[in-house]
Amino acid sequence: MADGVARISDPRRPALASPQPLGYSFPMEPSLKAFNKHATVKVYHRNLPHWRQEGATYFATFRLADSIPRPILNQWNHERKAWLAANGVLDSMDKRERAEAYAKIDRKRRRNFERDQTRHLFTELDQCHGRCLFQEPDCRAVLRKSMLHFDGERYWAGDFVIMPNHVHWIVQPMHGHPLETSLQSIKRFSSTRLTKLGLHEGGHLWQSESHDHIIRNREELGMRLFDHLIDNGYAV
Repeated sequence: MADGVARISDPRRPALASPQPLGYSFPMEPSLKAFNKHATVKVYHRNLPHWRQEGATYFATFRLADSIPRPILNQWNHERKAWLAANGVLDSMDKRERAEAYAKIDRKRRRNFERDQTRHLFTELDQCHGRCLFQEPDCRAVLRKSMLHFDGERYWAGDFVIMPNHVHWIVQPMHGHPLETSLQSIKRFSSTRLTKLGLHEGGHLWQSESHDHIIRNREELGMRLFDHLIDNGYAV
């Protein structure tokens, strides 16, 4: 097996945890590419930092718009802006300047910040706030079909778990098809379809920004990320 390439497989079959997962899949194309520290990396910011590397595999999380209460979001935004400003990343900067300033922050300090942001997000998502639309089997079926529609054409769709108000997904975008574009397409299609079927009353269904993380190495893929899915009740 080539360096930096791992296979998605895990023989563990744990008992279901709480909250219970509501959908899962094993459609992964066998070989995946981990982060390459020697290759070009692009970083852009919205509320969260997003690292992009051609051919890389990502652990992506996207959520329903009502999955985090507004007061909690406001507090996170305040804390995040304060941390960024204290480390030289200012709101007055344009996207390029913000990315350059963020890249200059000490790597360990930056990684700790990103881990804290991720931990806060995942902990709050597991509280199952909001309507939790994907408790309904018909809604899960629509989302699953949306995620697999361009599998093998725009991306390789890896293992995923559909929780009541969010989704965790291992995915590898293909050349010319940025991750954020594919995620927005999935959100748009699933929202439209759910509305047409009368499963969603219309309006803003998804949070526009997703969380994503480049898988760093095969150990992270085989252990930490699978462990996270298992902790969320990932099972067959």
